[in-house]
Amino acid sequence: MIAGPTRALGPRRPAPDTRVASIPNPVSIQATIAPMNTRESARPLREDELASLDELLAAADPQDSMMIEEFDGFCAGLTCSPEAVSTESCLPMILGAPPETVRERLGDARYEQLIDLIGQHRRAVARRLYEGQTWSAVIGTDEEGRALGDAWAVGFLRALSLNPDAWAAADDDEVCVEALELIYRFAHEAGAERDSDDDPDTAGDDEAVEPIANEEREELVDHMLDGVHEIFTRLTPAREQALKPAPIRREAGSAGRNDPCPCGSGRKYKHCHGAS
Repeated sequence: MIAGPTRALGPRRPAPDTRVASIPNPVSIQATIAPMNTRESARPLREDELASLDELLAAADPQDSMMIEEFDGFCAGLTCSPEAVSTESCLPMILGAPPETVRERLGDARYEQLIDLIGQHRRAVARRLYEGQTWSAVIGTDEEGRALGDAWAVGFLRALSLNPDAWAAADDDEVCVEALELIYRFAHEAGAERDSDDDPDTAGDDEAVEPIANEEREELVDHMLDGVHEIFTRLTPAREQALKPAPIRREAGSAGRNDPCPCGSGRKYKHCHGAS
């Protein structure tokens, strides 16, 4: 298993660009992890809305809140997760502080705007992965305009860290393992460390992680995003299983509606004591 840092990634960068990730095969699934009452509620954020979200996240906690590209990767990780995670439960991680503290800091109006943008962006990412649409990831760039990908990868792994046991299904899938290794290579640049429970021989070993050369970075960012789609697709059975309602178990000794009534009348339970 791979763990991400618990803080945002140093100084904030300028608003990042978006990178289109092609999703060739639509995925069919009947349940979603986030409410999507209308198409409007799950539309992608406009550029001005992304900028507002980035600004509000920075104002929530300048040191510990997620950067916009980190939050984008976080949303992708939540969508891929084999078990559903509510937005409310991970707000402290997103905001970098307790929600009530952020509300006091921003004021009611700006806080509600921030929560609305957080929810809408998560729904937009989820909708595109579930419906197999072309997916635009928010990826930071350096001063020369080259894609970075480290903050995005950290966000994805922070989502994974919320319920690591649920991700066991990925450990048995070679494609998922390879995709997660590439995500870790990017996240390692920002300080992510491998979980020592997985491989004590490589835990915390910087030399065990192959650095990403500048000349291959652009291509590997695309591979990383394609790998996320593979993770999402391959973990679909696990998500569907987790979303199934728990079976209703009848207590031992209780009668079914069509069973003989326990009173000994010879009538079916539904026509006797079960009628009431």
